[in-house]
Amino acid sequence: MSVIPFISAVKIAGLSTTTFNSLQTTSIAALATTQMAVLTAAQVNALTSTDLQYLVVTQVQALSSTTMSGLIEAQIQAFTDTQISELTATQVSALNATEIGALSSAELQNLSTTQAGALTATQISTLSTTVLNNLTTTQVAALTTTQAQGLYWSQLNNLSIANLNVLDTAKLLPVQIVGLSTTTVTNLTSTQIGALSPAEFGALTVAGVNSLTTDEIAALTTAQAGGLTSAQIGGMTTTNFSALSSTSGIPGLSTDAIAGLTTEEINNLTTTQGNAFLSSQIAVMSLDVADALAALIA
Repeated sequence: MSVIPFISAVKIAGLSTTTFNSLQTTSIAALATTQMAVLTAAQVNALTSTDLQYLVVTQVQALSSTTMSGLIEAQIQAFTDTQISELTATQVSALNATEIGALSSAELQNLSTTQAGALTATQISTLSTTVLNNLTTTQVAALTTTQAQGLYWSQLNNLSIANLNVLDTAKLLPVQIVGLSTTTVTNLTSTQIGALSPAEFGALTVAGVNSLTTDEIAALTTAQAGGLTSAQIGGMTTTNFSALSSTSGIPGLSTDAIAGLTTEEINNLTTTQGNAFLSSQIAVMSLDVADALAALIA
């Protein structure tokens, strides 16, 4: 019978890494959860892969957050898929970027909803594109608002189309939207475009706005159209501008956005669209744009 379980946690914690590493695998496997809880990262890092894999789930779950955050890459890789899949949410949230990067694709994809939901915005922000794209579409779709707002432009612009298309764009911040490449905006689904808030629409680059389809432009709500800026309006192609709905798109434009109107854009509208401008909008138009509108609806 092993005497290890009878040694106090204090004495276990005081063992040098050399002494701890000299313990037999069977002795390591006999450690009680109270003893596991006091182990330092240095002690655990001294264990062989065989020692680590002998640990049962309850032993692994007993490791402190501080210890988990201090494990070297080799130790994370030594854990079995089962051991990783049973980490507590607290332990998952303690992992650093190197440790998360050490997880295999299978281990990442096997993270439960609770485990994946425990990842902090800081952890999310440090994930490489490779690691992000190793997440399943279900995991990406389940990202919380806090997690989604931890994504950087480089991460968003390098997501696989499959993962990009399940991302809830309504959870993103305008400062994230402004950094989206035209390719990324083009690859968003119409549902994702429709979920953008007025502030998010206002954050799109002019190139981003012009990468939207005419159907997506036509589907803008009054509120979304109200988020468009004068720079976006002034830079829109006549094709896209003329796709604005006469019931929501045009009357939704703010008076600030109206300042960006060009006569070319007005000249490509239908009479119905021309008549959709509100008196408050016409009042702030430049003289040449107002003249063009008058000629259109005469």
